[in-house]
Amino acid sequence: MTDASQACPGPSPRVSLRARLLLWVYRWILRPVLSSKTLGLDRARRVAAMLDRWLGAGRAAFERVPVSANGVAAEWVKVDRDLPRCVILYLHGGGFMLRTPRLHARLVARLCRSLHAQALVPDYRLAPEHALPAAHEDCLAAYRWVLEQGFDPARIVLIGDSAGGLLVLAVLQRIRDAGLPRPACGVMFSPGTDFDGVSKLDANSTRGDPMISAGAIDLIQRIVIAAIDPCDPAISPCAGNLGGLPPLLFQAGSTEVLLEQSRQAFQQARAAGTAAELQVWPRMPHVWQAVRWLPEARQALACVNTFVAQQLAEVPRESASAGQR
Repeated sequence: MTDASQACPGPSPRVSLRARLLLWVYRWILRPVLSSKTLGLDRARRVAAMLDRWLGAGRAAFERVPVSANGVAAEWVKVDRDLPRCVILYLHGGGFMLRTPRLHARLVARLCRSLHAQALVPDYRLAPEHALPAAHEDCLAAYRWVLEQGFDPARIVLIGDSAGGLLVLAVLQRIRDAGLPRPACGVMFSPGTDFDGVSKLDANSTRGDPMISAGAIDLIQRIVIAAIDPCDPAISPCAGNLGGLPPLLFQAGSTEVLLEQSRQAFQQARAAGTAAELQVWPRMPHVWQAVRWLPEARQALACVNTFVAQQLAEVPRESASAGQR
């Protein structure tokens, strides 16, 4: 699964020219659009749709198959017809309020190619139409559905970005607490992990972030966090116990406002006896892994490949395709 060309090079100390261009666009074009203290949900959804068209454009070399996963709308993402080595349950980001289906499908397809996998992407319910923990419940239902298809849990990998990273941790906690078979591992790109910490962020907290503005944080605080108890361990992973979880990989950029969220979860998981790894990438913006033309994105996914391969190394390959139809 892993060869010399795919081995994890680790975070590069140098920032590529393409990354510098992306950072400029984010800081001087995208961030001002999202900087208003009174940023509304409608405008944020329009910006998300714009990013989805820009970063998700191009000819698709993969298949998207709609399914109902225990009543949750979802889709399989498949890149070839070979039997998969593992199954990804991918939980998308978007602040629990937004969707970028084309952008995320392209990222998921790249993960499928790298990991020799197929992926299920649940279209979980969004706030404010559906307050948390609706998203948590839908993602757990999707995991149960994958198990019901006959796939070996030891070859299921949970991956998520941003809000989806928080959902990865929360679903892993719910899997543990429900006594369900646990998956091989969890991977999180620029995740949130602690709603109480997010509720205390302000404009000063976001000044170094090239993408996430004070307006975006304020929107999450008004639309998502105001409707919940941010210290509820059933909703906010770091308010609960991070012990007894499968191995975890966190990837975050060094200037991200959410970097401290990854550090907090990493430290809590390690203290609770859960194997965890944290990779901090110099100057990378929020969820840079989704920008397919960035060298740093390719490097980061190579590190995911290496991490997942380590978890799957002892599992017989035949078990991966048990649920293949």
